[in-house]
Order: sequence, then structure tokens, then C-alpha cells
Amino acid sequence: MHRFNRLTMWILGFMAAAPLWAAPDARPAGLLADLPTLKGFTAERASSFDPTGGNADGRHDWPLQPGETRTLADITGAGAITHLWITINSKDERHLKNMVLRMYWDGEANPSVASPIGDFFGLGNNRYYQYACLPIQIGTQNGLNCFWRMPFNTSARITISNEGPIAGVAFYYYVDYQRCAALQEATAQFHAQYRQAYPCPPGENYVFFEAAGQGHYVGCNLSIHNRANGWWGEGDDQIYIDGAQAPQLQGTGSEDYFCGAWAYGAPFSNLYFGCPLIEGGHAQNALWNVYRYHLEDPIPFKKSIKVTIEHGHANNRKDDFSSVAYWYQTEPHVAFAPLPRPEDRMPSQATVYTEAWTIEAEELAKGFHDEHVIEQPMQEFGNLWSDGRQLLFQAEGPAVFKAALPTYPSDAGEYPLVVWYTAGPNYGRCELWVNGRQALEWDGFNAGGVVRKQLESAQPVVINKGENILEVRITGKHPDAKGYLAGLDCYRAW
Repeated sequence: MHRFNRLTMWILGFMAAAPLWAAPDARPAGLLADLPTLKGFTAERASSFDPTGGNADGRHDWPLQPGETRTLADITGAGAITHLWITINSKDERHLKNMVLRMYWDGEANPSVASPIGDFFGLGNNRYYQYACLPIQIGTQNGLNCFWRMPFNTSARITISNEGPIAGVAFYYYVDYQRCAALQEATAQFHAQYRQAYPCPPGENYVFFEAAGQGHYVGCNLSIHNRANGWWGEGDDQIYIDGAQAPQLQGTGSEDYFCGAWAYGAPFSNLYFGCPLIEGGHAQNALWNVYRYHLEDPIPFKKSIKVTIEHGHANNRKDDFSSVAYWYQTEPHVAFAPLPRPEDRMPSQATVYTEAWTIEAEELAKGFHDEHVIEQPMQEFGNLWSDGRQLLFQAEGPAVFKAALPTYPSDAGEYPLVVWYTAGPNYGRCELWVNGRQALEWDGFNAGGVVRKQLESAQPVVINKGENILEVRITGKHPDAKGYLAGLDCYRAW
């Protein structure tokens, strides 16, 4: 009897100490499963309510003046902002670019968030449009909502600055936050930075942001203004982590990174990615906005990160980009560069003509390694030269100019070739050769002035996996021609 009791007690003790996985898990599951759990924080809010009890809740009685910075929330203690709601009544047509949102955590001097208010809410290009994803949702009639979680240890301060020329009529807002005793030790702070490049720099990737410290990147929105006809989205995303010289994350195309495909089609918005603005399609001066939020797949970094994307294939386009990148990191963060001046935050209208789906010949100038091969502005001859320039060969007689074509092994194949060239009183007879085979020939003489012409090869050109050589051969001139010039505007081989 004594032995049985000891055995029973041992079994009961073992069962009591058994791990939870030994029995079915009775904890609730599902997206809303945590809602019944009692909360250890208090819910609080700062808002624009009329303190007199009247209905001037957008502070119509206290308009936000040009040059004024106003504090929306000044919170002490630990907690996390969970929701921002804002709507604006302004006669300033550019208020989405001219009003700037800034956020400071734990008494820092440099903001962790700095952006024109429209771009912060994914409303780039100074346009309102309705869309919905998890962190940002735009309600009907211009209701701006943000659900990014923004923790702070000792304080939080949010400001709005009117950097435009006109006073605001009304600025309504809620700042909803949770107050708690202390944050978890490993909690990082929320950051958001605006950047722009009008146009994107030649030969360099567009940089969404760079950061030093430890944290994780959680996404971006990108606004595009087409400076040329055609598709802007052939650039690859390239993300460098912890000082690496090569990107650890290498993409296959801009629309691929933003989770669409085949140049998108119609506007759409999803939980983690979307393209809510397409205004003008693929025409010059078209406006686009896309977003990608890494909520299920954040990208961690221990020392540093640099998030970039090409503008067009191998940076062959010169479109206007503006963006906001979002990430969490430990403080202190590297101070942001000052925002561009308000008057510089909108891209200028593109007026120079561009030929769709072509490559600008002047981009080959450096490859010829010849001082007689230069880029030439062509505006004095009209608006028909793509990108307003051509590749000019300043020959004084018959000559041969050679350059390596910028190709990749995957480009190998046969392609029809279309070339746009220049003719005029000073232009000679010309041949175009690719890899030792003649593709085109023309007489560039035109007695009536400088004009642009088009020519298509009768046979496809062959592109090799290895090096590909382009030759421009000036063979002579028309008897009435005054020179041996040759000019190439742009070409297409696909």
C-alpha cells in the first residue's frame, strides 16, 4: 500500500510537470483571438477638438499659418502610438507636399519621421486617391489613416509644419496611443524618411534610404512621374545589408518588387502591396504610385542597410521618383538630410519629346572612346529628337567608329533593328554594322535642313552571349553634301 501510493504520487507529479504539448492546446487561435484578453495598457488620445466646446474641431478658429509648426501630440511616459487619422481643408493646391509631418521619440533632437504629409500616407504626386492596405488606409473624402505601431520609452512628439504659401482652413486629427508602464527591452523605434530625385541620377540606383544601427526594414511607397513615354518599371530592386558590397536581395523588376506583374494594367490595392494610382498610362508625364510593405517578411539588419532600385533597365530611364521608406531600428539613428524646398517637391512638366520603347544612342558616347563622338543637344532643330539629344560623329572624311554594346549574356538572340538617325546638309553616307555584319545603310544628306528619319533592318541582327561590337562607318558623302557628319538619335532591337 505504501509502495502503490508512492508510485501514484510519482505518476501524478510527472503528469503535472508534463509539457503543454503533451495535451491539446486550449488557447484560442485566429486573427481576433487576443481581443478577449484583458489589457495592461490605458487607451489615450490627442486630437484637434474645440476646447471651448464649440464645433471648430479642425481648429477653424486657429488656422495653420505659412511657416508655422504646430505640435499635434506631446506625450510623456512609455507607450505606443497605434493610429493616426487626419483630414485637411486647405486652399493650397499643393498642401500634400507643402505640409510636413515629423515625429520625435524619447526626447531626440532629430526626427525619426520626416515627410510631406501626402507622401507619408502614400499619396504621392500631390494626388488624393482611395486605397487600403494594413498599415495605411485612405477613406472616402480624403480621410488619412495610419496604423503603423510607433513605440516610445519616455516621450513622443508629433508636429505638423505648413511650409506652403497659404494658411490652412482646417486641420483635423486623432493621435490614438496606448500608455504602459514600460516597453519590452528589445523594442525598436519607428522611422520613416522621404526622398526624391527629379530626375533619377544617371548610372546610379535610386536610394530609398540608408540606416546605421540594428533594426528591420518594413517597406516603402514610390511615386513616379514619367519623363519619357514607355514603361518605367524595368528596374531591379537591390538591397545591401550590413556593409555588403553586393546586394543580398536582388530583384527582377520594379513591378515584381511591388508584387504586380506585366506593367500592372488597372490600379489596385492589397494588404501588403498595391498600385493605387495610374494617371496617364505609359505616356510622358504620366503619374504612378506603388507600395510594398514587408509586414510578413521584414528584412533585418544588424549594422546597416541600404535599400535601392534601378530606374529602368540598368538605370536607362530618367524619370522622377519620390518615396517614403519605413523601418524600425534602435536609436540613435543617422540624422536625415533636410527635405527639399517646398517649391522643389513637385516634378516639372516634361516637354522634351521621347520615343517610346527605345534606347538613347547618346548613352553609347563614352563607349566609343573618341573625342569626335559626342552628345549633341538638338532643340534648335525642333522637338522631334528623342530626349532632345543625339549621338554625333564629327568625321572630316570617311571613318570607322567602334564601341561595345551594353548587353548581357541573356540578351543573346536575333532581333529586328530600328534606328532613328539625323540627316542634313552636312551629313554623309553611313553604314551600321553589328558584330561584323552590315545591318543598315543610308545617305544622310538632306538639302532642306536638319531632319530626323527612321530606318528598319531587312534582316535581324545577331546578338552574341559575349562581347557585341557596334560599328558606325562613314563611307563618303553626297556630291552636294558639305560634310561627313553622322547622327544617331535612338534605336530599338527587340
